[in-house]
Amino acid sequence: MARAVLSGLVQDLRYALRAMARQPLFTAMATLSLALGIGANTAIFSFMDAILIRSLPVKNPESLVVLNWHSKDAPAVVRSMAGSSFRDPRVGFTSGNFPYSAYELLRTNSPVFSTVFAFFGNAHVSLLIRGEADLANGHYVSGEYFGGLGVPPAAGRLIDGSDDRAGAPPVAVLSYQYAKRHFNDVARAVGQSLQIKNVAYTVTGVTGPEFFGVDPAGPPDVYLPLHTSGIFLPPSANANPLSLDNSFYWVQMMARLKPGVTREQAERAVAPSFQHLVQATAVNDKERTDLPALYLQEGAGGLDFLRRQYSKPLFVLMGMGGLILTIACANIANLLLARAAFRRREMALRLSLGASRLRVLRQLLTESVLLASLGGLAGMAFAKWGIDALTLLMANGRANFTLHAELDWRVLAAAMSLSLVAGVVFGLAPAIQSLGVDLNSAIRQAHAGRPQGRITPSRALVVLQISISLLLLAAAGLFVRTLTNLSSIALGFNAEHVLLVTVNSRPTGYENEALVHFYEDLQARLQAIPGVRGVTSSSTVLVSGSENKTRVRIPRLTGKSLFTSFLDVGPAFFTTMQIPILRGREIDERDVRRGAAVAVVNEEFARTYFPGQDPIGQRFGLGAVSTLPDVEIVGVAKNARYGSLKGDIPPVTYLPYSRNVKGAQMNYELRAAGDPNLLAQTVRQVVRQADARVPVFNIATQSDRVHQTIGQERMFATLCGCFAVLALVIACVGLYGTMAYNVARRTNEIGIRMALGAERRRVIWMVLREVLAMAAAGLGVGLAVAVATSHILQSFVFQVKPNDPAMLGMAALILLAATLLAGYGPAVRASRVDPWIALRDE
Repeated sequence: MARAVLSGLVQDLRYALRAMARQPLFTAMATLSLALGIGANTAIFSFMDAILIRSLPVKNPESLVVLNWHSKDAPAVVRSMAGSSFRDPRVGFTSGNFPYSAYELLRTNSPVFSTVFAFFGNAHVSLLIRGEADLANGHYVSGEYFGGLGVPPAAGRLIDGSDDRAGAPPVAVLSYQYAKRHFNDVARAVGQSLQIKNVAYTVTGVTGPEFFGVDPAGPPDVYLPLHTSGIFLPPSANANPLSLDNSFYWVQMMARLKPGVTREQAERAVAPSFQHLVQATAVNDKERTDLPALYLQEGAGGLDFLRRQYSKPLFVLMGMGGLILTIACANIANLLLARAAFRRREMALRLSLGASRLRVLRQLLTESVLLASLGGLAGMAFAKWGIDALTLLMANGRANFTLHAELDWRVLAAAMSLSLVAGVVFGLAPAIQSLGVDLNSAIRQAHAGRPQGRITPSRALVVLQISISLLLLAAAGLFVRTLTNLSSIALGFNAEHVLLVTVNSRPTGYENEALVHFYEDLQARLQAIPGVRGVTSSSTVLVSGSENKTRVRIPRLTGKSLFTSFLDVGPAFFTTMQIPILRGREIDERDVRRGAAVAVVNEEFARTYFPGQDPIGQRFGLGAVSTLPDVEIVGVAKNARYGSLKGDIPPVTYLPYSRNVKGAQMNYELRAAGDPNLLAQTVRQVVRQADARVPVFNIATQSDRVHQTIGQERMFATLCGCFAVLALVIACVGLYGTMAYNVARRTNEIGIRMALGAERRRVIWMVLREVLAMAAAGLGVGLAVAVATSHILQSFVFQVKPNDPAMLGMAALILLAATLLAGYGPAVRASRVDPWIALRDE
């Protein structure tokens, strides 16, 4: 019995392969349609798996929790914070940063956690490794970090409690990738020495190759004990005087639940302790009105920055990918329906010769499943290409982009299952339709035309494809328009021919006056490079996505919350960046050399805080409380973009970088006479000559840096454009195949019409009229759905309405032209039917 079934399946498979080989055009169109749909969805799902689903590669990740707090607004009790925060629409102002005392409290007194560990991450660490200067992504971790996560070392040992204490010898742990890059064999890294701020750290171990830390957005290169971060140094040692203050929030925490304890139970148990701690730090009624409240998040996937950044965009892209797959499946179903109608006579003959209906059904389903399997396998190749392309788009030019999606067994299994389901579902209806025929009439009327003027499943599927294609074309148009709008925003400075270079003097020990002298000397060296027209420096690069803000103190405006963005700059900043000075002067060498309390403000600052007055000579303070003297306005500059391309330009204050120099990194802007990229190698050599211990990084043009800030918009425009083209191609392939089959079925009818005197142009119009009718129905449905769902894209567009009539009209015209082009080929073929051959067959 089993042998007979197997023999029958082999026979069905052979016949299916022969049938597909006899119809190569049909096979190619069906396989390509399904491959494109499955490939697009598999690529996007791979990234959703990497960002939204995949757990940390640690022991029992499901028992991990992330500690956060929330409040209605930014709480006054949090007087200083080192770290990120965001607004969650469900709970309000949210952050994962805590005072160190909160960590000590929960670590030593918690009945629901088996371990609590802390970390302070994503800090740029300048170090000397094997005699070379380098900038690494550092993670300061508590002694319980690796043990709490359950991470085994690839070599040596990892940081433990004995390393994270005052007076302990400084040690470091390297990531597998960083150790591999510098030592080739990770085992050789153990025992090596790193130098950070003139302090030697001994490498005790290397993490496993699959471990990327607890933050997928910033995989660390080097892990250091929390007590070596400098936070615990006394104020006399240049540490932040608030570093151990209960109102200074800087450390992040995760914990592992004890067996049997749920996240909700743990939150109820530890929240009162944290509440008591923050209440004790409040010193007035304002600070007591909105205290932060502790809450726990699932920690299996680590920190959720990437999930917050990419979850909505990925779901939108997944929805578009689903629409692509719907078009592909509709295409398959349409082609199978058309082929089934074309093969009615064949099926009738097989049934009349004694084949059972079940046997014929099995044969047809075998063909459909084989076709879907070929589409699924081809989709894997498209998915691999799509993942590589999507990685490049998301990396947005960043060389250190470490998030890599991959085709693991889960994604492969889901893709193949999807293709098999598509084959069965969309092959079943045509197969049943092929069997539901009257044998005599089917044999006699094998080539009869079909009834006209009624809605058929084939027409309905074409209408569905056209309507979905319109949605994707309209979305692509919106995102392209958004990208165009952002790219055309006036910057207020000249971004062309500018090379950006970042240096970090921290490992060399330069401080205060010595640091200012080093920066001045380096600027002079860079100015001497042939082909350099001007050089300046700044603490933050213009339009880089980051922006520094502080409070403004103006005596006549006391009691009001005043803010300004600020930028520390070097001499000739406005000249080099070509920002016009409207009044007064710019910051020069004398201001920088003596750390003068002067400032240049932008037009918006002068208009907002000194309306109707001459701002030159006016004084104001910076910071809520500051020991630094007030600054005097010496110039007013034209408004220029600072942090972002979106939104209004805020008040901006430009200050001499030497006024409050920290001894960290500095950005140099070099205006070149030609291509600025040609200066990169020379710049590296000049910095090496100035001091070989100073690392050079982030070399890029100002134009590229501006483009990186709209990377998500560019990704959307590119992907949606590709999806729209895919949808258009698949829909046109389906329309072409359907109309070609219909013309073949109606060969006798068309021959009779032409024998009775019908002209070729009338035959062409007869076919195109049917195409136009389906296109009109599809456009009507698509436009209605596009208008109804336009609000979904509201947050992704810029200076364009989601239901913009011009954009919808353009998408409709493009789609109409494409459908007419797809239908024109079968129409011309129909007009070339030889009436005598058709009548002879009849």
